[in-house]
Amino acid sequence: MEEKQELIEKLKKQLNAELGKRDSDNSLVLQLSHELARLDESAVRFSIDAGVIDRLGDELVARQETAVSELVKNSYDADAQEVILTFIETNGVGGTLNIKDDGDGMTKDELIDGFMRISSTSKIHNPYSRKYNRKRAGQKGIGRFAVQRLGTKLTIITQVENGDHALKLTINWGDYKRDKDLSSITNSLEEIDKIRDKGTTLIIEGLKDKWSASAIQRVYRYVNDIIQPFPISKRNEEKEIKRKQETEDPGFKTKFIKVTNGETKTVADDSIMVYDHSVATIEGFVDDDGNGEFEVRSSKLNINVEGKVGSNPDDSSIPFKKIREIWFRAYYFIYDKEVMPPMHVSSIQKIARTQGGVRLYRNGFRVLPYGEAGNDWLSLDTSSRQRSLLPPHANTNFFGFVEIPDDNEIFTETSSREGLTENEAFIELQNFIYRSIISGVLKVAEVRGTKVTSGQQRDEEGNWEQIDFRIKNIAHTLEELDRELENESGSVEARKRRKRRVKQVQKAIEEIEIIQKTEQEKTIKERSMLRVLSSVGLTVGQFIHEIKYYIDSIQSDIRYLLSRLQDEADLLARTKVLDNNFSSFRTYTSYFDNVISQNVVRELRPLNLGHIITPFVNSLKSDAIKSGIEFEEPIIGSPYLYTKSMHPSEWSSILFNFYTNAKKAIKRVGESGKILIECGSEDDLVYLEFSDTGDGITEENEEKVFEEFYTTTSPVDLESINQSNEILGTGLGLKIVKDIIKSYRGNVYVASPKAEYSTCIRVEIPKANEKELEKYGL
Repeated sequence: MEEKQELIEKLKKQLNAELGKRDSDNSLVLQLSHELARLDESAVRFSIDAGVIDRLGDELVARQETAVSELVKNSYDADAQEVILTFIETNGVGGTLNIKDDGDGMTKDELIDGFMRISSTSKIHNPYSRKYNRKRAGQKGIGRFAVQRLGTKLTIITQVENGDHALKLTINWGDYKRDKDLSSITNSLEEIDKIRDKGTTLIIEGLKDKWSASAIQRVYRYVNDIIQPFPISKRNEEKEIKRKQETEDPGFKTKFIKVTNGETKTVADDSIMVYDHSVATIEGFVDDDGNGEFEVRSSKLNINVEGKVGSNPDDSSIPFKKIREIWFRAYYFIYDKEVMPPMHVSSIQKIARTQGGVRLYRNGFRVLPYGEAGNDWLSLDTSSRQRSLLPPHANTNFFGFVEIPDDNEIFTETSSREGLTENEAFIELQNFIYRSIISGVLKVAEVRGTKVTSGQQRDEEGNWEQIDFRIKNIAHTLEELDRELENESGSVEARKRRKRRVKQVQKAIEEIEIIQKTEQEKTIKERSMLRVLSSVGLTVGQFIHEIKYYIDSIQSDIRYLLSRLQDEADLLARTKVLDNNFSSFRTYTSYFDNVISQNVVRELRPLNLGHIITPFVNSLKSDAIKSGIEFEEPIIGSPYLYTKSMHPSEWSSILFNFYTNAKKAIKRVGESGKILIECGSEDDLVYLEFSDTGDGITEENEEKVFEEFYTTTSPVDLESINQSNEILGTGLGLKIVKDIIKSYRGNVYVASPKAEYSTCIRVEIPKANEKELEKYGL
């Protein structure tokens, strides 16, 4: 006790002495104060480990694309007119990223209390920007963690319009190590001459990842999807125009530049847009009273017409019952050289295959899967295939957006967070947009003089005859049917009988829905098991292919033992080798035995990625070592990484495919290699990233590797199969992996590789919802 008191007195003397100096060392004052505080037993304080910066960087900003987009949003929030991102020598690890904007910049107080303050609430208290009154895009305050995620060193140079000097802040993220108090780490801040009038430049050095052109393009698309280039609703458009006029906001542009070996190339900028090449724009809205209107505009065809859309297809004056304040805009594309420049036809058509369709935004947030490739929520593809209406009107003919302000929660998301509940409001929404779009398509066809229906005839002058085409609702509610029956002629008694009949139909449909739901669940399970069986079959096939090399090696050992039985020393040594081979063989086969045994389990349930990865690595670690491959310690971001309900053997197939592909790639390099598996969570997804140091995947093959029968290891002929020890591919593995992931509304793609790795494949699967977790007691 006396020693402790002596230490306290000593620290106080040192602190008083330091404070008495004219130029005291603030870092030493802070250190002495913390030491005194720790010795105070009557009060306990929170302390922060410096390693939290590193952990938060990895957990809050898992993907490099997300990290960059957060920094771009900060420029938007700072009232920048333009932000330029320059990627310098980023084909390998260790490059530099410069992010330069012409925004307001930061004062010293803003830099210290904003950027340097963890969990700053400035954007919460100030939701709109100072100069242009923009609604701030960045809300999470994770910009500082974004730059830590990207590189090892950050330099910020910022200046404000009325300031005499610029500020230069330098942060070395390597200083933020575990077991070190966060408050004890200092960063260099100095005043320098102004470089320009205002704005901020971030210089991020020692990039941790490689940045290919395709990765930069992904960031560009991501940024432009978050910050919409135009308002959708007329009301918001007027509000936005008024804001821009009052504040003289010139808009916000992004420019992406890649510098390699001194050569500069613009990867993507805001001039690379497809909307300018549309044939027409179809726009519509539902007002506060439920009245629907649409308009079709086309400068190419000189079209500017308006029309009304009501709840009843035959009477546009009948308002919609549920929907209010709904807006949409659809850019209509016809891939015909008569209405589109020939040089753009194939390129825009290619983009439309993956990005075409009509997206849906609810309260400012995108709702999936509407507008995704393969989603036909407006029945445009179905209608196009039926050919009852001949002008092109599939999803690939549109780039569109729907905006729903839904403060009253008329539209509700499903429990799985995938799509909206198909209630009456949603059905009205579908009908309104579909009929508006088709009305626009018919108007364009009329002006172009093209055939509308198969039965349409030409008149004496060669023009297509005018027809009265009734656009029906794509979904019909019983309430609508009831209204139609009510409007029909007949006695009061007849109408009463019809109403009783409608009620009977309603009850019957409710019973059918229950049966349908049961059958649907059964069908989903059956289809899942078919995928399981195909996955197991592929795994067994790969297993048979793999073990022949072990069998050959063991057979060679046995022959050697038979020929050298007289020599006991050699026999003992060779027997040990044989024993090691069999040990490896047993470890290797145990994994496949586990895969086959999992097939007995028929139930789908949420799976914890951490519980899948660890046994997988342990099972194949011995085989990897024999192949000169080191499994790095897996990075598991959280103990609760539960996927939506899946079958365990599906993950066995996914991981084994990744492993065998990595094994081939590393072997082609001709050197020892490494494999790293990392998993974590992001928003409503759990993800897994599988990285290796093989020969990599070229940019042009990033999409092809997921196509059936595409392989880089096909044999020339049958004889070469027997002569070669190379592990050959069938071209089906990654295709099956993609099918498995897509069946759960997940995603799999080639991501930019991390650090010293050459390939990274990322899998994203929706998280298990609360209902699933509760069902299985997780």
